[in-house]
Amino acid sequence: MLKNHLVKVLPLVASFFAATTSFAEAPKYPAIREWQGQVWLTGKDGKRLQVRSKQVLREKALLETSASALVKVQLDAKRSFTLLGSGEVSLPIISWESGEAPVVLLKSGDLYWMQNPKEKGPYNVAVRSDLFEFLAPPGNYILSINPGKAFAGVKMLEGSMEFSALNGEESVVVKSGQQVGFQGVLEGGDIAYDVLLQGKKIPKGHLTAIAPVDAHELTKAADAEKKRLLDAARKQAKDKAALAQAKREGVICFNPPAKLNECAWTCLNNPKKEKKNCLISAGATCQRQRCNANGDWAEQTPLDAEKASTACKAQPVVAPCDY
Repeated sequence: MLKNHLVKVLPLVASFFAATTSFAEAPKYPAIREWQGQVWLTGKDGKRLQVRSKQVLREKALLETSASALVKVQLDAKRSFTLLGSGEVSLPIISWESGEAPVVLLKSGDLYWMQNPKEKGPYNVAVRSDLFEFLAPPGNYILSINPGKAFAGVKMLEGSMEFSALNGEESVVVKSGQQVGFQGVLEGGDIAYDVLLQGKKIPKGHLTAIAPVDAHELTKAADAEKKRLLDAARKQAKDKAALAQAKREGVICFNPPAKLNECAWTCLNNPKKEKKNCLISAGATCQRQRCNANGDWAEQTPLDAEKASTACKAQPVVAPCDY
């Protein structure tokens, strides 16, 4: 009887540990690592929200940048891309289990791909647009597409790649310090294609001649990357020091920082122009939450308008719980 009982129980135990191991190893990529200016993210729920924190992207994501903005996405430990100003890029498929994002769809703007030319990524990534499609090679380069002018191109800063139009037979090898483009054709304001059998599309147009990348642009890109790495290292050291100081003071919850069993009153959906008060009358709501022993914000409780008017401010308020 004992033997039969073990036969039934052991698979359940194995399943439990497999589940907990899977939970503990949740994907940490792809993730938004840095941004400047106004950046919008549309996630799996379809809501378009302004990016305000570092976060892991799940299932699918659409990123948009204002004219002077940029956003950096770390695809995995070896590869990242930065969407520059007035751009739009989509990750239409993100594996829930592994975090793999096998397709990067550049809809408009400039995308700076960063990867050591000597290191391969853990899986293939197809970079697509309305004018080109290929497996992203290792290297540092800037891909661009302007649908309104039916133009796409690449500036190779480090490494090399074979560039061609979407499904095109003609291609060229672009090396470090070189750039090339494809000039398409507009018909009725849209990119024009020759449609072959089974719906295969080839954009009308031609490859431009290979030309050198402006030396100033190469230096500017290299300097910008060095500055980014230096700034990131300084910020990491500063955050580490702040975390150590907070722990010495008994802080265990963050964003906002608080001690065990302290509460935070947070104003949600407050008008952006309001810097001091939580405008309940304008549609804002007030939420109270408690810092628990695990260092998590728990017991999220919405407050009625009467309590919210006195407890909430535009910025989170941390104080002893009122219950």
